[in-house]
Amino acid sequence: MRAYTLIAMLSVMPGCSGTSDWQGQAPAQPENIQVGQAKQASQFADATVLNLVDPGDTTLTLTADGDPVTVQIFYIGDKTTDTDHIPGTATLIDTVSIASDQTVTHHVDLTNPSFQGGYGAVFLDAIGVSPTNVFQTYVEYGSGIFSAGGSVFQGASYRIPYLSDTKNVVLAFTNQSDFQYDLLIANLGGAGSKTITLVPLTTYRFDAAAEGFDLSTTSSIQIFTQASGTVAMSGYIVRKHHPSTKVRIAPVKAAPFP
Repeated sequence: MRAYTLIAMLSVMPGCSGTSDWQGQAPAQPENIQVGQAKQASQFADATVLNLVDPGDTTLTLTADGDPVTVQIFYIGDKTTDTDHIPGTATLIDTVSIASDQTVTHHVDLTNPSFQGGYGAVFLDAIGVSPTNVFQTYVEYGSGIFSAGGSVFQGASYRIPYLSDTKNVVLAFTNQSDFQYDLLIANLGGAGSKTITLVPLTTYRFDAAAEGFDLSTTSSIQIFTQASGTVAMSGYIVRKHHPSTKVRIAPVKAAPFP
């Protein structure tokens, strides 16, 4: 339920809602629902957490479903490094009212202290508790546009593939759960492993090259969250033959979806 860590952080801010499920899960659907409708439900959801790492110019687009919705946009600057946890305040940046089927935009201010170091997180929260208070989120940056509200998978393990010409993999992880857990990052194709402890709503920036990961063969990096913790993730891959180009890894919300 949403009325825990995030709401405790935001409780001093005016207009903050705190009574709906903030982990981005849309209402459970009837068992006889059609596949196409199930896909739509995964795209339109409340309480989206996404993170950004070295993004460049970034624009969010928010689209209401059949009902109007008001969405609050927070920046979260809480950071975890290899050696420290740097507490950061969640700040209400903008409130947007979206009419039925309307699309609005929010330009992310990357000069905000929440994105110090080139990375940070954004939380999008609909005001109210109605099941119809849902919206679809896309993030556009790095010559790509990615769905951030419907990218989900079942379980607490995820793999990022890489090819043998990979120079580096850079990822950002944000703990969406209401409890602390260990995040395990393992290179399935060679040397390299990392374990980092994440408190709720902190973001960690992972650099495979800096960690000494061997990326010389086609394989994958496995991400595992202890106790089935929920993590938001984004990042990019750099190829050896195109070192100035970032191949973006679309934002993913690692959580079960009904």
